[in-house]
Amino acid sequence: MAPNKKQPVSTPALEWIAAGLGLAAILFVGVVIGREALTGEPDQLPSLEVHATRIVPNAAGFVVEFEVVNHASGTAAAVAIEGQLGPEARPVETSSATLDYVAGNARGQGGLFFRHDPRAQPLALRALGFQTP
Repeated sequence: MAPNKKQPVSTPALEWIAAGLGLAAILFVGVVIGREALTGEPDQLPSLEVHATRIVPNAAGFVVEFEVVNHASGTAAAVAIEGQLGPEARPVETSSATLDYVAGNARGQGGLFFRHDPRAQPLALRALGFQTP
């Protein structure tokens, strides 16, 4: 008997197509990440604006719901919010809350509790500070 010669096995076309698609995906991701690394702008410091959205009576008094808008790309963590009722020089009541996180160019919501009616006197809301994550 003559020795058995094996024919070289060719790679199926579907395997070549799958390999080409995988390579194209990897190259695309690499180009996008590289472009961001070279041209992306660095994060800015957060720019926080606070405003009341609703005042709701409850059993303990009133809740002032607020929204924090971050106008910059920088993320803020542990955002301290303060609300004061009454004139700035002599506030009648003060309340505070902390939001865990306000992403860059995003919004966060929360609420402040007051015993006195916030609709009957001036209400001032402001961000006191934040941490960078």
